[in-house]
Amino acid sequence: MGKAYKFEFDQEVKAKSIEDKVHLAIRSAEHAFGKPRVRLSVRYGVKKNKAIIHVWNEIGEYIVRVFVGFMSEDVGDDGFKFEPVETEL
Repeated sequence: MGKAYKFEFDQEVKAKSIEDKVHLAIRSAEHAFGKPRVRLSVRYGVKKNKAIIHVWNEIGEYIVRVFVGFMSEDVGDDGFKFEPVETEL
């Protein structure tokens, strides 16, 4: 069983911007842990102003923390909300 984090951003935040920041967080993890381990640790999806990131281990959690940091810098702490949810994936 894994965990997922659901994100919802203000309407003016574009999917491209969200996806770019997810990619940066994943690249950061690849530098720290290596590509193969990262690929086994996370899955994500972005649609409009929403995103979901599924994680299976501490590497996935690292990616979420880095993503939250990037988005906080980009849109501010009040520019989005997120919550962890349990998942069957």
